[in-house]
Amino acid sequence: MTSHSNLNPTADTIEIQDLRNKINKLSELISTLIFKDSKKAKFLLEELFALLEKQEDKGLYLAYYIQNANFYNQNYKYEESLSNFEKANVIFETEYHSDLKLQIEAYIDQSGVLINLEKFDDCEFLFSKIEQLQKVFPDEILVARLKTRMASFYLKQGNYDKAIDKFNRADIIFRTKTNLSIKDHYFLTIIQSGLGNIYEHNGDQNAAVNAYNQVVSICEQNEIHSRLSWHYLHAGLGCMSLEDYTQAKSYFEKSIKIMDDSSMPARAGSYANLGYCYFMENDTKNALYFYETAEEIYKQINVEDYENLFYIQLWKSQVFSKLGEEEKESNHLLKAYDLAKKLGNNRILTEVYASIANYYGERKDFELAYKYQQMQIRFAEESFEEMKRQQITELQIKYDAEKKDQEAEMLKLESNRLQLKALRAQMNPHFIHNALNSIQHFINANEKETAAKYLAQFANLMRNSLYYSDLESISLEDEIEFLREYLDINKKLRYSDQMDFELKIDDDLEEDLIYLPSMIIQPYVENALEHGIRTRSDGKVSIRFNYHDEQTLQCIVEDNGIGRKMAEQIQNQGNYREKHRSMGTAITQKRLEVLKSSIKNKDLSVNIIDLTDDDGVATGTRVELMIPILEFKYK
Repeated sequence: MTSHSNLNPTADTIEIQDLRNKINKLSELISTLIFKDSKKAKFLLEELFALLEKQEDKGLYLAYYIQNANFYNQNYKYEESLSNFEKANVIFETEYHSDLKLQIEAYIDQSGVLINLEKFDDCEFLFSKIEQLQKVFPDEILVARLKTRMASFYLKQGNYDKAIDKFNRADIIFRTKTNLSIKDHYFLTIIQSGLGNIYEHNGDQNAAVNAYNQVVSICEQNEIHSRLSWHYLHAGLGCMSLEDYTQAKSYFEKSIKIMDDSSMPARAGSYANLGYCYFMENDTKNALYFYETAEEIYKQINVEDYENLFYIQLWKSQVFSKLGEEEKESNHLLKAYDLAKKLGNNRILTEVYASIANYYGERKDFELAYKYQQMQIRFAEESFEEMKRQQITELQIKYDAEKKDQEAEMLKLESNRLQLKALRAQMNPHFIHNALNSIQHFINANEKETAAKYLAQFANLMRNSLYYSDLESISLEDEIEFLREYLDINKKLRYSDQMDFELKIDDDLEEDLIYLPSMIIQPYVENALEHGIRTRSDGKVSIRFNYHDEQTLQCIVEDNGIGRKMAEQIQNQGNYREKHRSMGTAITQKRLEVLKSSIKNKDLSVNIIDLTDDDGVATGTRVELMIPILEFKYK
């Protein structure tokens, strides 16, 4: 009789199969709890490890290593996470496993850790492995997850065009699917958070806030608590940028209460910004309480987060300024100054010197106010130069890497945009020099009220120049006010009242509702001052805004100067700096051409007209700009 005993499972085989089933069930439960309940996930991971502790078959540890890696990743312990993924990789690559889906999924999760650790070369290598495996095992959800990770990779490197493309492609796949897992919803939060980051970078705060709100909504609907403290913080910061302090406070309070997100820095940031919201609502008591709570948390986690500590000290000084407690105001401003020096960050130093200049200006100590105003300007210029060098370097790296993808032209346009951004953020050095010299003259002549007036006006102009230069669009009202202040300071401090100007606005234009590309007119006004009327004692600049249609308005900048031909002769005799400054209008014109192409507005143009009298003698220059209306915001 033939024996069939080899067909019957042994007790050992049954035991191993039962163990595998138990491991799989625990692993599936842990994969959900990692996003929902960190404490329960940790407890079950310990239970899973206890099941495996006496097993010699290391292949059984695969699920544990993967889930442990994901647990550490969600709790910001990236090195520990990577170590566990590497242990899983040994099992994947040294033993036969038919579960390609699990392998691809684990590799995609590992790529997220590599991005957080900025191990970009390793990440690119892993992406190529995933793409090879996906040829064997195609799965749309895993394709969407990979695109999401690749988008995060590009975002981390500052390649926003590729990032937004990958995010959108991944989002389309997810949105066409039903019965998404909690992990898929988590990937949707990565997409919306990344898009919010890009919108914020591009100056579109409304779109950024909408994206961050979607992140919060996805988390709340699916009870995803991991990283939620950060998501509430980002949503709150977005609302703060729109001056919606009530909604911002709500988000910050939720960020503080979330216990499943272990990020103490996120909690500290929420406390600090909650304090700022109360300060903006004139509640100095609560503002101080939350600033001090945030400061204590930073001390507890022993993180030398000088930038956030800097803002806490700066904001505290503002509170005590409002309370009239001069000694405390001075003390915290000094602490902010010390932290700014430790940071060595030009942008932060610009901010602290502006605050110190304002401090002395309020006390009518104009010599010290003037001194720190000069320091502010110096570090502002260094900051812009630093920004320009860094961004041009980044663009060059991207340009070299992406020649094969035929994106060179897009990068050239981006380079032009950044160059324009740097140029429009820098005032003419002659203007700055003359304005400061005039203020110094008032100080020396003991004309305190006049010095105070123009010091404040000049500081406000510089502050707005720095702020607007970082925005893609501003209201027509803000653009007009900036130009008015710029021209007024030129008239009083540079031209000693030997020029005049006028601003005329069509009655059909609602200045506070229409949004335009920021500071696009200033280079032409500067040209009129610098090359048109500089040599005249009765110079005049006229700026008119006219309604054209729902998408476009016309701006006319006209001067009664010496004309372009004579100005060009003088410029050719000048130095390189003057020629460099004349690039501003050329790049602005290029910017209008890019806008014309991107928003498909054929009317956008720049038309320069030489004005002459009946004998052909130059009587000035007129620039006619057709400018796009980027947004029409209803109240």
